[in-house]
Amino acid sequence: MSTLPDTLSGSGLLLRRYRAADAVAIHEAATESVAEVAPYETWCHEGYSLAEAAEYAGWWDQDWDKGGAYYFAVTDLSGRYLGSCGLCPVEREHATAGLGFWVRTSATRRGVATVAARLVAEAGFTYLALNRIELLIAVDNAPSRRVAEKLGAAFEGILRK
Repeated sequence: MSTLPDTLSGSGLLLRRYRAADAVAIHEAATESVAEVAPYETWCHEGYSLAEAAEYAGWWDQDWDKGGAYYFAVTDLSGRYLGSCGLCPVEREHATAGLGFWVRTSATRRGVATVAARLVAEAGFTYLALNRIELLIAVDNAPSRRVAEKLGAAFEGILRK
């Protein structure tokens, strides 16, 4: 089974596989970003705990080993945790994956999500031989829609409830 490298880098960012020690940084970033992230990501909420952050890091590490998802901790070159970006779910039978990302509030509007998403998408096409990568973005999530546009993603429609 093909996999992604444990690290990707470019344009001042380092993306690396999650590890248990990331829990504190995830918790700090999520707590800072509840107002912006919670409307789109159910895991991020008021009262988000360190235990939940540890579970988050552990889940991504375990799913990496299974080949079902590849999520990276996104950091700057000093190691400051900026957010997350990855492919999930990876559907090997159809060579497709979803692309997801979030960036802590204090690091938004600097191109972090665009650079991280581009690195991860390129890695998915190169190392996993994906044919298609999808971004499911809420209609009112303008920042994520801008990232998709910068990546050259084609708008295909709106899912109905």
